[in-house]
Amino acid sequence: MIGVDNPDRRLRVERLMAEHGPDVESLCNACLPALAGVRGGGVTVMTPDTQQVRYASDPVSARVEQLQFLLGEGPCRVAYAGTEPVLAEDLRAPVWQEQWPAFAPAAVLAGAYAVFALPLHVGDTRVGVLDLYRDTAGGLADQTLADALVMAEAVTELLLAETVADSDDETPMLGNGRGEHLLQRAAVHQATGMISVQLAVPVEDALARLRAHAFAAGRELDEVAADVVARRLRFSDLDDDEDRAGEYR
Repeated sequence: MIGVDNPDRRLRVERLMAEHGPDVESLCNACLPALAGVRGGGVTVMTPDTQQVRYASDPVSARVEQLQFLLGEGPCRVAYAGTEPVLAEDLRAPVWQEQWPAFAPAAVLAGAYAVFALPLHVGDTRVGVLDLYRDTAGGLADQTLADALVMAEAVTELLLAETVADSDDETPMLGNGRGEHLLQRAAVHQATGMISVQLAVPVEDALARLRAHAFAAGRELDEVAADVVARRLRFSDLDDDEDRAGEYR
């Protein structure tokens, strides 16, 4: 997901998470009405082999998500595989009818004439897809698409933050403290995804490396994660330093 290098966009993502997190449903309910022309949306959590609907704003969105799972085709599967938005402005158009011969007509019959699938990912760490739909054919204005991408990024980090297990999870967080804690947890997952790319290792190994470095350096995990996210620390550089040091032993 792009946006880390854009301070204004990053600030918007953090604000959404702090104001409407940690619940994905609350964030989606708050953001969807502001997307001009969008009738509803759904969030599907995915792996290469599974799909699980996490949120649907209305029956049409629920049906769009269900159809893609049942039929094994549709924009969310393409967006997930390619990590790029898929913008189907008119599902009745031949290009989409040919690409999704079962899904496209079924989605139109359900009331979705246009579907926009935005991948939820950080680097190579893929989480799922945010699907938006219109009940008439047509595209999204540039600003609407930009707002939707910010929403997608916030949803991504909320989903990732949910899976972080650390000792602070049992500590009650109130008011702004809760939002700050959430951002810290999200930063850990974002950093993990970046380390995974830098070292070309699985996410589990990247998280282990992050924890090990924080322990060895005597620092808090979220502090090290913040350095990684801000590009102040690259684990590939650490490995290069260790290799050079080994040459002189």
